[in-house]
Parts: sequence; structure tokens; C-alpha cells
Amino acid sequence: MSQSFEFRGFGPRRLTDKLSFPLFRLRLAVSAFTSLLVIGTCGYHLIERWSFLDSVFMTVITLAAVGFGEVHRLDDNGKIFTIFLIMFGVGIAAWALFTMVEVFVSEAGIRDLERRRMRRLISSMKNHYIVCGYGRIGRSIVKGYVRNNVPHVVVESDPERVEAARADSVPYIEGDATSDEVLELAGIASATGLIAVTPNDALNTFVVLTARGLREDLMIVVRADSQAAIPKLYRAGANKVVSHHALGGWWMAVTAINPAVTDFMEGLSLADQRINSMFEFVASEALNGVPFGSLEFKSKTGALVLAIRRGGEFIANPQDTFPLVTGDALIVLGSPAQLRKMAPLCNPGAPMTIKLPFELFE
Repeated sequence: MSQSFEFRGFGPRRLTDKLSFPLFRLRLAVSAFTSLLVIGTCGYHLIERWSFLDSVFMTVITLAAVGFGEVHRLDDNGKIFTIFLIMFGVGIAAWALFTMVEVFVSEAGIRDLERRRMRRLISSMKNHYIVCGYGRIGRSIVKGYVRNNVPHVVVESDPERVEAARADSVPYIEGDATSDEVLELAGIASATGLIAVTPNDALNTFVVLTARGLREDLMIVVRADSQAAIPKLYRAGANKVVSHHALGGWWMAVTAINPAVTDFMEGLSLADQRINSMFEFVASEALNGVPFGSLEFKSKTGALVLAIRRGGEFIANPQDTFPLVTGDALIVLGSPAQLRKMAPLCNPGAPMTIKLPFELFE
């Protein structure tokens, strides 16, 4: 990713760069034309002592070059003033007209309008995910988010990948994901999480450092190309590091041995979460020391507790005698109705209303 970026409030940093945007040129031309209209009106009013309406009318027909006659006879001062008004005004009027046509017809103008529409869309996002990188992995992530109606925005600097995001109608910002300003434009202050899948580990490390500096509580998931980069990415502030090479190799090995198992997991991840989904419940203090089986989760809710995470360890298919500890994370599979029944059982002292994953974005 290059160091320059196209957006500063979705506009560039220097005036010379701003002039490359048709909408900015149109605003500039309209402002200049409006200023001439005011100057012309005031000039005729002060020089010729005409009424406000006559002064406005004379200014308009002069700038429009429609060929109407004078409202009143002009003295020498009025004629000189009119000459300068025509010299500046006709050129500026033509510039404004040309720029207006360019905005609504040219590709650059259409892109400028699209960028502004994107700005409004991204600025309105809440609880969204920022995907840094739109390569093969980034596109796969976005497809999953689109399928489950999860709000997201892509940050990418490679022109070809930016064009791909645009073609896919993906909310995007063209810029360097290691820049504080770019991540702020992507709405990091109100985001739920950030996923860094840029082309190399060094760049991902800088993305993580930047994001963690802006939000200490942000969930950050990052891709690692090499095993050596994994501890560095964790030290940089990542919550979870995924080695797609190692994960892909393991998945293929399991598929060769137990294809039905991986088919089930893949089908579950691609299924409509309104039918079945997995959810994480945290055991409250009331469950501390209570045997797992005595809570009868399956019979009371119909949901299935697949595993319990305690620290960095997972206990799959826990035995009935397994004692729960405050803070244990119960990984549960079930329908929305079943998962809602789990909430008060995991925290009996304070029954809670939960929002399931697909409901967070409705």
C-alpha cells in the first residue's frame, strides 16, 4: 500500500490536488460566478444609483450575454464597469457551465459523486467491521459479510483492487491502512472490529499498531503469512492471529480423513444464521463450582454445548461432572429461540437479553 491516499474528509490535502476533482471545481466556479453577481449588482447600484432589481437584472443579462438592451442609459463609469464585468463574467460563466456538464457526464465527475455518496454511507455506519486489504482473502471475508448483512468497509490502496471493490459495490476507502486518518475515515471509533489481510506481515503489523493506538478495546484479527510473524503480531496488539497457510493445510488434512466433518463445519459457517448459529455465553459467579450436567442445558433449552473454553484451553463435549468456573466461555449451537433460553441459565442472578450475531446488524 502506498503512503498517499485519496481522502481527507474524502478530499485531498493540497489545493492543486483538489482541483482535480470536478465537484470541487464546480463549487469554485459557482462561488466565483456568485461573487461576480454580487459585485455586479452592488456596482450598478453604487455607480448608476439604480434600484436593486434593476441592478440584479442588468448584471444577469450582462453575465449571460443574452443581448438584451441596457436597463437605463449608462454613463462612462457604468460602461467601463460593464466592460470588466463582461470580460471576467462570461469566462467564468462558461467555466461553470462546462464544469457542470463534466460533473454529470464525465467519468471523473461520476467518480467524484460516487466518493461523496460513499462518504455519507461510511460516516453513518455503526458496529461495522473494517477489512484492510481486498485480495483473495479480503474478498472472501466481504462475501461472507454481504451474505449475513454485516456492515463493513474495505481499506485498500492498490488501484486494481480498489476498482474491484468499486465493481463489487463494496463500501471502500482508497488509502493506506497504516494511516491514523484513513482508519478514522473508515469509522474506527464506532467499529466493532478490524481485520488486517494486507499482502505481507510487515504491513499487517503496522496496521495492527495503528489500530491499537486508536482503539484499545477494538477486536483485531490479522492474517499471518509466516509462523515467525505470529508472536510479533500478538505483541503489536492483535487479539487473534490466523495463519491461513497452516489453517488451510490442516483443513485439507482433516478433509482427507473425515470429509463429512469438514462438510458439516463448512455448511454451518455458510448457513443462514437465522436458522442455526453458534454463540458464546460466559458463566457467571452463580455457576462457579456447579457441575456442568446438573444445569441440564440440553433438556431445558434444546441447544447443544459443543465445548467450554477456559483460558486458552478448550474442553470439547464436557462431562456431566465437569465443574464450571466463573468466566468459562460456553460455545453453544442452536436455533435463535434455543440460544435465548440459554442466557438466563448462564447468568441466573441477572437474566439478560441477548442479541444474536445476525441481529446486531438489523
